[in-house]
Amino acid sequence: MCRHILVFLIIFFISLGLFPSELITEAERSNFQKTSDYNDVMTFLFEAQKRSDRIQVIRLTTSFEGRMIPLVVISNEGIKSPGELRLTHKPPVLIMANIHAGEVEGKEAALMLLREIVTHQADDILGHQVILVIPIFNPDGNEKFGHNRRDNGPELAGVRYNGQRLDLNRDYLKLESPEVNALVKLFIEWDPIMFVDLHTTNGSYHREPVTYTTLVNSNSDKRLSQYMWKKFFPAVSGMLKEKYGYDSIPYGNFVDRAHPEKGWRNHAFAARYGNNYAGLRNRFTILVENYAHADFKTRVLGCFGFIKSILYYTDKHTREMQEMVTASDLKTRIDYFKETFDLEFENEKLLEFTIKSYQFKVEKIKPEDRHKYPPWIKDYIVKKTDTLKDYKVDYFSKPVPKKSIPLPEAYIILPYHDTIVKNLKNHGIIVEKIRKPITASMEYFVMEEIKLAQRIYQGHIFIDIKGHYEKKEITVPGNSHFISMRQPLARLIPVLLEPESEDSLTRWGFFNREIVRQWSGRPASYPVYRLNKLNIQIERYQE
Repeated sequence: MCRHILVFLIIFFISLGLFPSELITEAERSNFQKTSDYNDVMTFLFEAQKRSDRIQVIRLTTSFEGRMIPLVVISNEGIKSPGELRLTHKPPVLIMANIHAGEVEGKEAALMLLREIVTHQADDILGHQVILVIPIFNPDGNEKFGHNRRDNGPELAGVRYNGQRLDLNRDYLKLESPEVNALVKLFIEWDPIMFVDLHTTNGSYHREPVTYTTLVNSNSDKRLSQYMWKKFFPAVSGMLKEKYGYDSIPYGNFVDRAHPEKGWRNHAFAARYGNNYAGLRNRFTILVENYAHADFKTRVLGCFGFIKSILYYTDKHTREMQEMVTASDLKTRIDYFKETFDLEFENEKLLEFTIKSYQFKVEKIKPEDRHKYPPWIKDYIVKKTDTLKDYKVDYFSKPVPKKSIPLPEAYIILPYHDTIVKNLKNHGIIVEKIRKPITASMEYFVMEEIKLAQRIYQGHIFIDIKGHYEKKEITVPGNSHFISMRQPLARLIPVLLEPESEDSLTRWGFFNREIVRQWSGRPASYPVYRLNKLNIQIERYQE
């Protein structure tokens, strides 16, 4: 209620000319009928920087279409670089909005956060942390205004894809966009302990305006995800309700829209999604999905309250969280290669909660209307009624391994695979070169089946490979590439290099010239070997 009154007063003061319009978002100025364009955002940022030495606007990168993507650094010390950050010994927390530029609530809420820094209404979130904000990560998509959303406003918004027509939230592993390449470089240089990614969902009908999840890939450090579900989210969702008046629930959809009591489910376990990718880097993550069926004003204010609640929590628990990610890095470097790598998962119950929703009615689709609906819709549609109803549901968001393989101590890539090596290095993975030929017992992958997907996805045709490993004495030449699993980013290495991994570089098509024999179409040799025991001397160096 207080937040609604504050917004009303701000708009009232604008109309009287008593409030500086530069620090009012386009959403507020239009009484939540419009969203900000790129110029609105940049004008707001530079005005905020002019008014507060705690706000520094720097260039993250240039978008595909040539727009500057801003990174806003918020600190009591006026930090402008990773080097200055390290001198403070304060960990950063990264808030990112607008990766899907039609999903605009996070963009507006991020600007509102900056205003509170300028007006000293958020001094209590800067004691022990530095805040990084990317309010408009996909400016090229943002500027393609149109009737691109089917929800309760704004009428005009941007599009999901960037200037390359890529979904940036599918680019974390293949790294084909300037935007995500720069973001991964930020992960390496600034090293935020938490990554908060702001989105909008328009799935199953419910009454809570904010939904959330965290790192859910089966190969990430489970101690980090357990901390989020058992400690972080209960505290932060409670604060959101108590302090700002908004309900929140875990992200997902009904298992069966016609029978909500069957459960609530999130099965987005793939490493390609930002919340899972950053989790595989041993960092805390939050995917925020603001609920599109709520009105635009509620979505923006609910998102703003959730961001503030997150930052209140992180500022008070920085030492605890920093110790956990440091311990995760150390354990990954020392022990991860002794574990197994999960290739396939089943989705089991994680927890249970009550969702505020509605009674629903089922309507059979008329044969003449069938073409209006996608193939995955059954022979009926489910519509909500005006009758409110709560459901106690099981939440299915726990990946349980269905197929796993043991990990090696190192991988070896044959020479002349510069595209693969560049990709690994861009992630921050340490790649060394072998100086002289070596002969050792290694595992090589025997490909039994290569299957192409039926449609293009993100500019690629997925390649599914089936096969098995065999062991033999192998001689690899000098200048081969050596990737040790004894490094903090070891969890990413098999995701990228195991041919049967859901998001491997093989699956994305990076090895296409290698894996099929010329003219025959039969499987060829996979040019990556596994060393299970590093029991020989290998002369190697880092380029």
